[in-house]
Amino acid sequence: MEVLADWAKGPGGWAPGAADPQPRPVGVVTLASRSRPRLIGSLGARIAEIGRLPLLGSVAYTGEAHSVSRSNSAQRLKALDGALTVPPDLAAALAEARGPVLLVDDYTETGWTLAVAARLLRGAGAQGVLPLVLAVQG
Repeated sequence: MEVLADWAKGPGGWAPGAADPQPRPVGVVTLASRSRPRLIGSLGARIAEIGRLPLLGSVAYTGEAHSVSRSNSAQRLKALDGALTVPPDLAAALAEARGPVLLVDDYTETGWTLAVAARLLRGAGAQGVLPLVLAVQG
């Protein structure tokens, strides 16, 4: 959890005295994981608990999801078209939230899944999206 503390104090952080301060996250949203659902669920819940933030819900996969391995950005983005959704309960929570949300995922390679999820969250009412991932490859 030191990562969150360092992030809060750094540039663009939300802690008092941070350079270029931004609003503190008002909730935690997880990104559904087909390979590690328990990891993401427990990580999101723990971050919410430690940060004293509500766990608002999870961006979910639809039946439109297509698997693409070792693809370029255009192929990855095309595979994500219609693959993610903001469930009604999460949309309702976002409509009530007054500030950015922390989007938690386990892994990113191209960043497109995070970008698409952030766009959906913004469209559902999130005032901002701050991504946090455990691992980055690429």
